[in-house]
Amino acid sequence: MIQIKGSGFCLREWLLSDEASLIRYADNPKVSQFLSDRFAYPYTAEYAQQWLNHQTQKTVIDNLVIDIDGELVGGIGIEFRQDIFRKTALLGYWLGEPFWGKGIMTEVVRLMVDYSFENFDLARIQAGVFDSNPASMRVLEKAGFIKEGIAKKALYKFGQFSDEHIYALTR
Repeated sequence: MIQIKGSGFCLREWLLSDEASLIRYADNPKVSQFLSDRFAYPYTAEYAQQWLNHQTQKTVIDNLVIDIDGELVGGIGIEFRQDIFRKTALLGYWLGEPFWGKGIMTEVVRLMVDYSFENFDLARIQAGVFDSNPASMRVLEKAGFIKEGIAKKALYKFGQFSDEHIYALTR
């Protein structure tokens, strides 16, 4: 069982028993507004069960729970790309609203980057951020990511276009 200790939290593998906490913190429009549409809102028990079944059956652990005092409060993971992009992974993360502004995510991102570079054959980790999410931009910058550019109107959510700010960190 993977467990990576941070300051007041740990990163660990997903458990089927995470369902109630997952729904509690993920079922929030303020959380889902800056994530891809596959992160459902409303975040139902059915969606939580599908996600947990998928994560607990995986043999490659590329997605971890942010755990505070034994409770899931968020998640972070990488998505492997294919073909000529196979040495790059996309980073995604979320945190329950009660834990925002406490400096947790910067350390979480740093630990996940270290874990990813140590365990997978990657040269680069990339993250895309909605233009209306400066807090996430600060998290990535504090974690050592470099802003490489802005893709205009690259994102479409809730009937509106947003620019995607692209950040990356190389090994």
